[in-house]
Amino acid sequence: MQKMIALIVHMSQFPGLLEQGQLIDQLTDLEAEGIAQDAPWRTVEAIRAARLKLRVEGLMAGTPIQRGQ
Repeated sequence: MQKMIALIVHMSQFPGLLEQGQLIDQLTDLEAEGIAQDAPWRTVEAIRAARLKLRVEGLMAGTPIQRGQ
């Protein structure tokens, strides 16, 4: 969890799509590391949730909002 928090704090200082993509990649690696090292289920799920949230936010940023429908 501390590694995840450090990654997010560090990358939040450099907002942008490229940095967001790099953070997603790093969280993917961290998730794989957690699984390989038998990290607690909650830890792996927290990393996965953060990664998926970033992916969804990235997709939403590129989607125009339709109003009045």
